Amino acid sequence: MSLLYDQYRKLKERDKDTYYLFRSGNFYIFLGDDADRINQYVVLKRTPFCKETIKCGFPIRSLEAYLTVFKNHGLVIQVIEKEEKKRIEPILKDLKNLDIESITPIKALTILKEIKDSL
Repeated sequence: MSLLYDQYRKLKERDKDTYYLFRSGNFYIFLGDDADRINQYVVLKRTPFCKETIKCGFPIRSLEAYLTVFKNHGLVIQVIEKEEKKRIEPILKDLKNLDIESITPIKALTILKEIKDSL
């Protein structure tokens, strides 16, 4: 399952009425039910995202125009910019500096748990 889809599901558990718009490369995308529901207001091509869900979206240069349309319809949109890279860079740096020849299994499991908890 996709990390982005996991994030979407967690956000929807907290607030099912908000539409979550994710930055993904050069596009902003809606996932799952949001992708279906948003098409009641604007027609965006829906395509598979992963086994579990679909996506639809538009190029990043169109964000302001779409946000205006959504606002005019009274929709609550939360834009989610990618932060994964910022969170992962320190983890990768720590992993690169890790001396795997001398680490104990307990310490390795502790580090893996810290990585998991930070994602």
